[in-house]
Amino acid sequence: MNVQDILRLPSMKEAKIIAGESQSQCLVTTITVLEVSEPSLYSQMPIKGEYSGNELVLTSFAQIAKNIEKQLEIVSILHQHNQLGIVLYYVGLIMPDVSEKLIEKMNELNMVLILMPVNRIDLRYSEVISEALSYINEEENELEPHLDILIETIRHLPPPNQIETALSILSDKFKCSLFIKSREEEVLLSKTWPRSLDQSLREIIAEKNTAMGVKNSPIEFNQIYYFQTDVHLNLTAVENQYYLTIFKKEPLAEKQLEGIKTIIEKTIKYFGEEQLLNTGQQFFSACQTGDYHTADLLAQKEGVDGSRPLRLYCFERQTAKRSERNIQLKGIYYKERNLEWVIVNVSEEVPYAAFSLNDLPSEYVFISGEFMGLSSVSSQMNHIETQIEDSKRVFPRKHYFYPEDLYLLQDVTQETASIFLDRYLEEELIDTLAAFFLDCNENINDTAHLLFLHNNTIKYRLKRAQERLGLSFSHTASRYLLIKNLIYYRKYK
Repeated sequence: MNVQDILRLPSMKEAKIIAGESQSQCLVTTITVLEVSEPSLYSQMPIKGEYSGNELVLTSFAQIAKNIEKQLEIVSILHQHNQLGIVLYYVGLIMPDVSEKLIEKMNELNMVLILMPVNRIDLRYSEVISEALSYINEEENELEPHLDILIETIRHLPPPNQIETALSILSDKFKCSLFIKSREEEVLLSKTWPRSLDQSLREIIAEKNTAMGVKNSPIEFNQIYYFQTDVHLNLTAVENQYYLTIFKKEPLAEKQLEGIKTIIEKTIKYFGEEQLLNTGQQFFSACQTGDYHTADLLAQKEGVDGSRPLRLYCFERQTAKRSERNIQLKGIYYKERNLEWVIVNVSEEVPYAAFSLNDLPSEYVFISGEFMGLSSVSSQMNHIETQIEDSKRVFPRKHYFYPEDLYLLQDVTQETASIFLDRYLEEELIDTLAAFFLDCNENINDTAHLLFLHNNTIKYRLKRAQERLGLSFSHTASRYLLIKNLIYYRKYK
C-alpha cells in the first residue's frame, strides 16, 4: 500500500497531507509510534540496514509541543534514518497548531506530513496501525501486482547497505527470515522476523544440511513450527554462486517464493555482490542494528576479539581521491562516503596505534577512547561523528584528534557556564589565548611563531588577559575553566 492508500483507511478519515505531497505514491511497508522527545535519544536509533524509507511514524510531539526547534531537529534525524514521514496527532489539544517552519522543513526534506483531524481526543494510534498492517498482510498473497513497485522502491534506496535494507523491507512485508549464503554455506547477510531469531536460525542452518530446492521443510523451534525453504539464486552476471534460505511460520506460497527470489536477485544485480562480500560493512551495520551475534562472528573472521578492549579510528578525507584502503591498521575496515572506519583490539605496547598517513591537509584522524563490548561500537561512532565539525572548528590547526580532545569537546555545551570572554577581552587577546591553550599546548615559542609575533608580545598579552579576567593561569581549576570557555567561544561564536 502507498501513502494514498493509508489516507483511505476508515481510521484516517479527514486526515490530509500538508507537506511532502510528492511522496503520496510511495510504498508503505510498516508503521510505528515514536514519542521520544529528546533529539539525542532519537539519534541513538540504528541507521544502516534497518530503516527502509517506507516507514511512517505516528507522533504528537507530546513533550515538545511548543518547542519548534526540537521538532525540527527530530524531523532532521528521522530524515537521516530514511523515514518516509510523520502522521501528526492531537493538534489543537497537545500541539496548539502546526508550525509553518515544520511544514517548510518537511517539504525541504521531501518527507510526507499527514495531519490527523484537529481537536480530536478520541483518535487512537492503534486503530491506524491495526488497519494498515491488516491491509499490508492481505497484500502478501497478492504479490504480483506489487512486484514492480517493490523493485522500483528498492532500486532507489540510498547508500550504503542497499541489499541489507532490501532484506529488511522483504522480511517486514512477508513476516519471514531471509539468509543469503555463499557456496560454502556461510551466511553473508541476513534479516530475521522477528529480529531476535537471528542466532537461533543461524544455528539451525549450520546443523541442518538442506539440499537446494527443498521447499517448506518443517522445523520445530521452541515448540513453534517454521517452514524452511532453500533455493539457488540465479545470478549469471556475478562471479560467485549464492543461495537463499527462507524461514516462515506458514508455508511459503509459490508466488511469494518466486517474488522474493526475483527481488533479491535484481537487488544484488543493481548494487553488486561487493556488499555481500564486504565484511567490514556488514560488521558495522550489525553493530548499528543491534545484531551483536552476527557482529561477533564477523569480528572473529577478521581477527578481532570482541571480548577484549577495543578502539575505533575514523579517517575523514575532504576529497574522494582514493577508494582503496591505505590505512595500516590490523582490524575491521569500512568506508562510507568520505569517512573510513577501523576497529582494532587495543595494543598493550602502543597507546593509540602506530600507522602512517600521507600527511595531506585534506586528511583528519579521530580516535575513540578504549571501550569494551561490541554493543558500544555504535555509540562510539556516533560520539566521533557528532564531534567532527566541532573538532575542526575548535582546533583548526589539528589533523589528529585523540580521545581527550573529543571528550573535552563533548563536555562543552551551550549550557556550559560562561565567563563571557568577549565582555572582558578584545578579540586580539581572545585569539592569543585560544592559540596558546588550544593550538600550541601552552608553548610561548610555538604561539609566537603561529601568530607571527615576538615572544615578549605573547607574554605581555597573557599577563594582560590574566589581570582582566582575574584568573591565575597557573591554577589548575582556573586554567580548566578558561580552556572550556575558549572552546565554547570557538564552538558557538
